[in-house]
Amino acid sequence: MKNTRELVLNAIFIALIMVMTWVPQLGYIQLFPTIGITIIHIPVIIGALVYKRSGFILGTAFGLSSLFVALTRPSSPIDLLFQNPLVSVLPRILFGLVIYYLYTLLNKYINNVNLTLILTAFLSTLIHSILVLFMIYVFGIELLGGSEVALRIIGSILVTNASLEALAAILIGVPIIRRLHAFID
Repeated sequence: MKNTRELVLNAIFIALIMVMTWVPQLGYIQLFPTIGITIIHIPVIIGALVYKRSGFILGTAFGLSSLFVALTRPSSPIDLLFQNPLVSVLPRILFGLVIYYLYTLLNKYINNVNLTLILTAFLSTLIHSILVLFMIYVFGIELLGGSEVALRIIGSILVTNASLEALAAILIGVPIIRRLHAFID
């Protein structure tokens, strides 16, 4: 029975990721021509915290959706970097794998489930952003205008985008995770 629930949950979250990918301005939100944020990481966080194996599956779906968007509707020069699977897919797979283990580690030291979920959502979103931005730096240093300019651009993206994405993960993801835990357990 548990495997059936896990399969159904993964199917629902993959469908959600696909809808958020295909509907413009739903999962990948373009704020300005060169600045965009994503909220597709939230279903990955939710799924990984409900079933450990889901992180890999949903992280892969997220990465493939990012590659799809980069190939079909790039909106800035940085989006061209996401046409490289090492930038668009690999960091999302690693992100999906890290979430459950981060939660488990935090749960050992924090006895408050809500605080553990909040910290997991926040920190896993930061880890996601750092992984993606590191790959952007590695593969896009020339496109971004050299090392010094690239670091400034990446730093500003980390401060602005990552903080908005982390806040969204906390406000949207944590209440859903709490309800799913109550429903599944």
